[in-house]
Amino acid sequence: MNVSGAGGAISRTDIKRMEDHADRYYNEIRKRSSDVNAISTNTKFHIDDIKNIKNHIFFNEYDFGEDAPRRFDTNYDMAISWQRLTEGKNIQEMDLVLLRHELMEYKLMNEQKLLYREAHDITSKMYNYQKFIDDLDRTAGIK
Repeated sequence: MNVSGAGGAISRTDIKRMEDHADRYYNEIRKRSSDVNAISTNTKFHIDDIKNIKNHIFFNEYDFGEDAPRRFDTNYDMAISWQRLTEGKNIQEMDLVLLRHELMEYKLMNEQKLLYREAHDITSKMYNYQKFIDDLDRTAGIK
């Protein structure tokens, strides 16, 4: 089961290219420390919230009903959003929705101890990052 919060691609070649990019970029993000300060500065989100969001997306392991807890799957769209947020260039509404979504989901899972699916569903009613991805895919003719 893929658990990442976003998706969409055009062909098998594109899917492979996007997955490879996301894998590489997530590994780069995990080695960085400057992105937290940069995103906080670029978005005016509190630095502790950005730290929690980063840990939630890139480091924390959760029970997804599989054999063992694990991290979220890498995701191309989220990697691109993180890149825009870090660079402070062309930040889009969807990028800010991503931060709000992941922060709320983090709090529901870590403070209220909800399981991923319930936390994700509740959060998506307020902050639906996936809708932005679906709209982009529809505009590009991706089903």
